Amino acid sequence: MTVLTPIHDSLTTLLEHRRLQPVFQPIVDTRRQRLLGHEALIRGPAGHPLEFPGALFDKARQMGQLSELDLSCRHLAMQAYSQLQMSGLLFINVNPNLLLDKQHPKGCTQRMAQALGIPANKIVIELSEQYPIHDPAGLKIAVEHYRSLGFLIAIDDLGTGYSGLKLWSEVKPDYVKIDRYFIQDLDQDPIKREFVQSIVTLARGLQSQIIAEGIENQAELQQLQQMGVYLCQGYYLGRPQAMPLLQAPSTSTEPPSKLTIRHQESVATLARTGVPVDIEDTIQQVFDILLENEQLQSLPVLAKNIPVGILRRARVMELFSGSYGRALYANKSVRHAMNIPVVVDWQTSLETASGLITLDDDSDPLSHFIVTRQGSYYGLASVRGLLRNITEQRLQHARYANPLTQLPGNVPIYRAIDDALQQQNDFYVAYFDLNYFKPYNDVYGYAQGDKVIQWVARLFEEVVAGAGQFIGHVGGDDFVAVFDSHCHWRDLCELILQRFSDGIADFYLPEHRQHKGMLADARNGEQHFFPLLGLAIGVVAPDYNGCHSHHDVAALASDAKHQAKQHPHSHCLLSTQRVPR
Repeated sequence: MTVLTPIHDSLTTLLEHRRLQPVFQPIVDTRRQRLLGHEALIRGPAGHPLEFPGALFDKARQMGQLSELDLSCRHLAMQAYSQLQMSGLLFINVNPNLLLDKQHPKGCTQRMAQALGIPANKIVIELSEQYPIHDPAGLKIAVEHYRSLGFLIAIDDLGTGYSGLKLWSEVKPDYVKIDRYFIQDLDQDPIKREFVQSIVTLARGLQSQIIAEGIENQAELQQLQQMGVYLCQGYYLGRPQAMPLLQAPSTSTEPPSKLTIRHQESVATLARTGVPVDIEDTIQQVFDILLENEQLQSLPVLAKNIPVGILRRARVMELFSGSYGRALYANKSVRHAMNIPVVVDWQTSLETASGLITLDDDSDPLSHFIVTRQGSYYGLASVRGLLRNITEQRLQHARYANPLTQLPGNVPIYRAIDDALQQQNDFYVAYFDLNYFKPYNDVYGYAQGDKVIQWVARLFEEVVAGAGQFIGHVGGDDFVAVFDSHCHWRDLCELILQRFSDGIADFYLPEHRQHKGMLADARNGEQHFFPLLGLAIGVVAPDYNGCHSHHDVAALASDAKHQAKQHPHSHCLLSTQRVPR
């Protein structure tokens, strides 16, 4: 009897013997530095002609086994999700036409989820745009059925297929994935940027979240973040693998000089109430509003409190200026006169908002942009005010930066801590101090001491600011970091200690490296042996109810640092004290 080897196994054999394996690619929320979830993909046996999805689904189509393969993929993905105790969302690919196939079993996904104990709202049904939709009305009914059961819906490969925006408007998905074609070289292609920016603006109006696929380098990721796209997927963030990621990879793309200025003002500080109008209002009504208030330059247009457009004074006046302008336009809806607005979330930093507006060719110093909160209208902000505030921020940073390291100095440090207290969320403050720095300065001189300080500052920038956290330079050999509650602060501190230990010997002469220390005058004037420079880290978790300002937190952090310095070698210590004595 001949035994079939895996290379000759048919698709039927692979399905019957469960020889397919799910792999998971991470989808990362780069703003919050966390995993949104994973997309489940399928693989055949390694080296098999049907190893990859394209070949698998082509063969299934030829053999009339699409339904069987689809159900097998769903079951394997959900089973692995349960067994691996994965968290976050699970994105499952579905051919939309299978939902309309009368032969395709109904209710399988719900039964699988219930049997495995997976909440329906953890599963996202991805409908690929690559397939022509034969029955849009029927698909809409099928999707609404899934949604009524609690499942989330996504459109995959937007921009590559047949249905496009029609599918989007019919299905009203929770997530929309922009195809990798539009992401590749996005930072170099203005046409692709225009497309992506249009999709981002439309998504805000339709209350869908955008996911960018196919990100392969830092430049593409940085461009997306500047455009307000923070949900990202691609080889740069993680390849498909059998074992899913447990935490998000570092996705910091901004230069350290920007990252070190944390807790910046957001566009919420610029937002004003404005005078919003409804999408069904007439141009005559808007004209009357503008006549009553000559100061109004822009009016946001809303549909059920969702921004859909912006009216500019000059445009409305222009329509009414002609001989027949009033007769032609007076009773028409404002949609005939509005422009597509730049829409920015209220928590967006001023720098990021500036990048978004720079990409909009219609923006000018007198125009406005719309600010939203959770997708709904929050206020109207002026471009001029944005640019003025950015200029003030940069001047303030230059004024308060430490001259040796260019890290934020005391005033920004105090502000970062006060901001953290006001947010009333858990956070950590780390106080860094070099051990034996005075004798080092005495032996090697202040110029060499400054080089050590600058090297340490770069180390902190790479590790702390690189993780999106605040780092500041108090002065001398003292530094302060502020970590938010989502940050793995202990891992960062341990990494700093390791890298410090690996590199500090380079700042010593060979004989001092050999003896792991040197002789120098102690404070009493006597010669004493001092080990190589060490690093003491005192960490506190301030109680925001018991600490009233940065003064209270500074006292806690200083005490923790002194405790850490009692150890003879580099050490990180978390103080148990959370309120000042």
